[in-house]
Amino acid sequence: MRILYRFLSVLIAICVTGVTILGACNVVFRMPDLYIYEFNSQEISSQIDLGMGDDELGTFFSDFMKGSEDEFNLYMDYRDREQNVFGTVEQINMEHARGLLNKTLYAFGGFAFIMAVLYSVFLYKKWKYELRGAFKLGIAFFVAAQAALHITFNIESVRLFYYRTIFPNVFGADDVLPLILTERFARLSVFANSAVAFVLLLILVSATWKLTKPRRMFYS
Repeated sequence: MRILYRFLSVLIAICVTGVTILGACNVVFRMPDLYIYEFNSQEISSQIDLGMGDDELGTFFSDFMKGSEDEFNLYMDYRDREQNVFGTVEQINMEHARGLLNKTLYAFGGFAFIMAVLYSVFLYKKWKYELRGAFKLGIAFFVAAQAALHITFNIESVRLFYYRTIFPNVFGADDVLPLILTERFARLSVFANSAVAFVLLLILVSATWKLTKPRRMFYS
């Protein structure tokens, strides 16, 4: 029984980490806030003529990552005809990036389902104290994962590996996307992900502590 409890506790800890980090990824990269903030900060529309403002550009990226836009096409008038701002390589890379994000959403769903089942088992068995212990282990896993992310991101070779994983095809010299999604954007994304993941962790802490709150005994 002790071995089973330890195994389930580790599994809960892994689920806590997976739910918070993967959930944050989908919030950060699907919502327009990060894109709009960064594009306005860098004044992308004044540096590159895209035929739209920074807010519109941020919303376009968000819509594509959410799936509201099927294709990564952004047309502008050029010499009396419409021309797509993004080339084939840029479109393929962004479609690949969205595919990876979709996979994290599926993984998030899997972790959340397993976590819900395990919570039900622990509460049914009245292992409230043990559930709190498992969650505390999850907090430790979360901190370790965040530390590893920030440390490895500052190692150039590892950062390049992340970049090639997201964008496997080499951009051309005339491609616009690398001028929009810069290293600064990537760094901001990492910090935004950590911030949102921390908020999700706090929500789980509150929910878990309420579920495992011991009953008060009153004596006459």
